[in-house]
Amino acid sequence: MADFKIKAVNCKNCGSGLVVEVNDNITYCSSCGSGFEINNGDLTPIEINFAAPTMSGNGEIVYKPFWFINAHINIIERDSSGNFFNNLFGSGNNSAGELNFYIPAFYCDINSMKNIASQFTLRNPVASPQKYNTKLTGFVYGKSDAKKLAHFIFISFEAEKSDTIKKFKYDMQFRSFSILGIPFFKLQNGRLKDALLGMEV
Repeated sequence: MADFKIKAVNCKNCGSGLVVEVNDNITYCSSCGSGFEINNGDLTPIEINFAAPTMSGNGEIVYKPFWFINAHINIIERDSSGNFFNNLFGSGNNSAGELNFYIPAFYCDINSMKNIASQFTLRNPVASPQKYNTKLTGFVYGKSDAKKLAHFIFISFEAEKSDTIKKFKYDMQFRSFSILGIPFFKLQNGRLKDALLGMEV
């Protein structure tokens, strides 16, 4: 059964018709590269970029949307051993730093979401995002969902460490939100394999 689509409104920047899938809360104009959040029928501009594939593979390439979130994190209290956050922030400071979260905006099961979000966030594999004239749909998780998932991913980093945690308190300030289209190969088994780290969802 084909996906049901509706024609929304015209792009505010170039006038091209915008097409969204059911439940999409972000829309992308493939004509001029403009992105918009859909809030109660209104269009609010949001930056949308794409990552270039870095590995070859079999199957058609499709782009799936991720929330790309820059956040400043301050570790207020942490009673445990190890230097995990020193390595995570990469600044020689294990109490505060900047972190780029990659949060899937498309639907996938919770384990796949956690795994791919964690690995992309830890490895930060997109150095030079760019504009592409391609389709980008399937936005399920909005900005408020992305904020909650960023907290979930960050807490999971701490919870899965090997040292013993007695106390852990932090503050997270979100600095910027944008959308990043990540390339995936469509596999014959119906799954998707990303073209940056080679992870399946």
